Amino acid sequence: MRRTALRHRPGRRTAAPTAALAGVLAAGLVLAGCGGSSSASGSGGSSVTIGVSGANVNILPVWVAQKKNFFAEHDIKVKLDVLTPTVTSSALTSGSVQFLAGSAKNFLDAVDKGTGELTVAQTSVGVPLGLVISTHFAKEHHLTKDSPLSDVAKAMVGSTGGSSSESTTAEVNLFLHEHGVDTKQMKVASLSSPTIYESALKTNRIDWFCTSEPTPLQAQAAGTGIVVANSANVPAWEPQNMGPGNITVTTNSYAKKHPDAVKRFAQAMQEAVQYIHDNEGSTALTDIAAAESPGIPLDVLKESISEIDWPANGRMTPAQWATAVKFTSQIDVIKPDMKVTEGTDWTNAYLG
Repeated sequence: MRRTALRHRPGRRTAAPTAALAGVLAAGLVLAGCGGSSSASGSGGSSVTIGVSGANVNILPVWVAQKKNFFAEHDIKVKLDVLTPTVTSSALTSGSVQFLAGSAKNFLDAVDKGTGELTVAQTSVGVPLGLVISTHFAKEHHLTKDSPLSDVAKAMVGSTGGSSSESTTAEVNLFLHEHGVDTKQMKVASLSSPTIYESALKTNRIDWFCTSEPTPLQAQAAGTGIVVANSANVPAWEPQNMGPGNITVTTNSYAKKHPDAVKRFAQAMQEAVQYIHDNEGSTALTDIAAAESPGIPLDVLKESISEIDWPANGRMTPAQWATAVKFTSQIDVIKPDMKVTEGTDWTNAYLG
């Protein structure tokens, strides 16, 4: 994995780039020649639907699997369905989608609730978080991209930030606590979409926000803010301290009924991850992301991809899940004594 140091990228300003990406995703992209079916056929291939939530580059493996024909080579047709984070688990358990390209955080929450979810592959390690301060706030507090993070944290006392969830706010707290500061010393507004993040920052309704890439780097490229913290300089956010980031999830019941479909889907996703791992930084990879992300500058996409730890394959280990439980309990999603069991909650059995 190649780590990119924080740096300012002036870039060009684009018209509502995150809105454009969200619009494309919300339309429900049809991948790999899919029809309308979401049922697995016993022979002659399978048609499945994969649910995703959030407009970010973590779902790059899905796009790669389509563009590089990994789904087709495994004789599986895939439809992409965009879901809000609050309905991903219910969509999976109801059978309206057969797989999720989801986050380990949401998966662990579902396991804690006993929904019967099963992870069959990991597609990334860690989460590419970015903390952005507005250019106005930076100027007012004499901060630059090179300012010590302790100075940034102290300046945030009394500020107004933006966050999409309590767990994201807790992730900000992990950074702040390293410098003796807490989000209780500031106001945190609840923001629902990437479009609102940048607009609120630009109009000074908020002084900072935190979310996963590419939204933070987009704000920086547009000149609206400065990315001052990410997994490269915040120890608590480093991939090895988070465990699996994005994962491929199905249900135990679906896996028992359609093991061949699960195997072919999981292996197609693993091949996509291997392709990304082997080609990170390539123009071909950035072009695949750009085709699905209209309006986002190429340098933003390239840097966003570089900030994700792409594993060499989709296999998982008990130690990784122990790390994920520890991290997720720190942001108050689950309890620290929660158990994630191999074979019941996660498995490598469907991978090559």
